[in-house]
Amino acid sequence: MLAALASACACGGSPPPEAEAPKEHESHEAKLQLKTKSELGTVDPDAVQAVFHKLADRFADCQKRGLDRVEVLAGDVKFFLRIGEDGSAKWSYLEGGSDVGDSETEKCLLGAVMGAHWPRPDGGDAEARYSIELPATGRAATDWSPDKVAAALGKQGGAIDRCKGGASGTFHATMYVGPGGHVLSAGVVTATKDGDDKAACLVKVLEGLKGLPSPGSWPAKVSFEL
Repeated sequence: MLAALASACACGGSPPPEAEAPKEHESHEAKLQLKTKSELGTVDPDAVQAVFHKLADRFADCQKRGLDRVEVLAGDVKFFLRIGEDGSAKWSYLEGGSDVGDSETEKCLLGAVMGAHWPRPDGGDAEARYSIELPATGRAATDWSPDKVAAALGKQGGAIDRCKGGASGTFHATMYVGPGGHVLSAGVVTATKDGDDKAACLVKVLEGLKGLPSPGSWPAKVSFEL
């Protein structure tokens, strides 16, 4: 290889011009690019899971308070969490598939998550997902299909649209219906950090529903999309 280079220099006349030194602004731009980091960092999933495990008693307390209002309260909870670089929870909400069906219990669960100290991410804010189950403590609610409540929901279509305020996508709702068709509680999952007001509005509409069938002597639970 060295011989080939020497031969090229001998046959080509004057030596090739030296490469220009990088301009100062080009060097500065390169440094800026090296310092650029992605919006999201990474966080140890085992460390995140450990914090959720420590919150188990808090979650159980949330359910216990909910059971004082709705004796059959139970369901799946799917958390979405944004963790800041300092280990604080920047925001959290429940994702689709969560079906606790009681807005007060949902607020309690999210409050526990927001108040916890999380592992510090590397490279910026990080996102985490975690699921838990609030198990039934006795006889479970009777399962209803959405068609059981379709007629009552249809009469409140205008109010539901006003609550949604033109938001795209669907809202996942769950509610418990007691004897006589009375709504015991309701919860709405928005799957966005900015949907609290819309969810609260929809819960009020659901809690005021009239004309629902009676499940008999034992409460029923129903989930549906809005």
